[in-house]
Amino acid sequence: MTLCPDIPNIRHLRMTQMIGRLGGLSCAARYLNTSQPAVTQAVANLELLIGTPIFHRCTTGTFATEAGEIFLRRVDRFFEIMETGIHDAIGGAEAQKGRPLPQIERIVTGTQLRSLLVTSDPATVAAAAVQMDVSPASLYRSARTLERSLGVSLFDRSASGPAFNAQGVSLARQVRRAVREIEFGMAEVTIALGRSDVEIVVGALPMSGAYELASAVTAFNKVHPSIRIKILTGSYHAMLDDLLNCRIDMIFGLLQKPAWVDEIDEEPLFNDSYCIVTRPGHPLGRLRTITPTALLEYDWIVPAAGTPRRGHIDGLFRGLDAEPKRNIESNSLTYARALLLGSDMITLMSRSEVQLDASLGAVQCLPCPNLDAITRKGLTTRSDWLPTEVHGQFVDCLRATTARADFYGSERPRVVALAS
Repeated sequence: MTLCPDIPNIRHLRMTQMIGRLGGLSCAARYLNTSQPAVTQAVANLELLIGTPIFHRCTTGTFATEAGEIFLRRVDRFFEIMETGIHDAIGGAEAQKGRPLPQIERIVTGTQLRSLLVTSDPATVAAAAVQMDVSPASLYRSARTLERSLGVSLFDRSASGPAFNAQGVSLARQVRRAVREIEFGMAEVTIALGRSDVEIVVGALPMSGAYELASAVTAFNKVHPSIRIKILTGSYHAMLDDLLNCRIDMIFGLLQKPAWVDEIDEEPLFNDSYCIVTRPGHPLGRLRTITPTALLEYDWIVPAAGTPRRGHIDGLFRGLDAEPKRNIESNSLTYARALLLGSDMITLMSRSEVQLDASLGAVQCLPCPNLDAITRKGLTTRSDWLPTEVHGQFVDCLRATTARADFYGSERPRVVALAS
């Protein structure tokens, strides 16, 4: 998502939804207690936005076009998610008063929701304000009006200014998910019209299997050369936050779902294992059996404490009287490779990550009897994610590519061609 995502007029979205459900402009106008010209104008505005008619109008009623059916499916999901988020925020207070919860388009506006999303990430407020040609203060004022509309607190006071409380964070997450549905709906319409305005955003974890992901991207790009693919990298918890907030579509890499998260699904794609990695011709390569004691003789390049790979390195020496030399710490595989090639340093990497370099003779991959841990790698997505057709095809490509991976033999994964 962009720093300041566009949000269509919520009342217009509701009017369009009711036309699709009731089959006529006049029926929708009566149901929503508004005028038929207002409903007609709402449809015209949305059709201008998505670039194609949403409805067929005839004497027997008003019916969704093919593109309209695609868009209305996402509009339904938009309101389902929005209603859940806003009703969760105000439901308790309203229930105590004995009043029914109001329709969301009557209590919030697109401008308020947009300000909510922007201010929920303080690091981007200044840049978003420039894009929107407003001041940061005006964005916060708009977001604070949402508090008054809902009758709940979304911000806490802090030394640096307003800061979202837990309720504000939760609501912003739901709003992002809802807005993402509209973005997907518009993207699906462009695909149906023979155009491509879709972006697939993948969060790639360290040691995820760069060759497999690259192979899938290459194969997918041959069939869909106009689809944009953005690959972001980062730690698991950073990527998980981006996934839950709809900044990325999926996470590729080690499956490590925390017990406290129930909004994500994991799909195993392949098993991986670890190996000792050194420069070619390293003295360790001459040993018949590599033991933890032998590994103590060399300087280690280690990732940050708390990472799964660091945990396996520390586990190698558990129970020994001595500790390995761990003077070099880096999460960068690029720097690790460079350090390996110019010294007798060693490190631990997953076989999927190092096998291409090993097959080219850039490094050597050595087995260690104490490294018998098998790690599951695959895709992590939001539980309620409804991918577009091209997102689904990209996932299928990842499945096909990783199905050919063999990290216990010498054969490298092959690029799998997608059926056109």
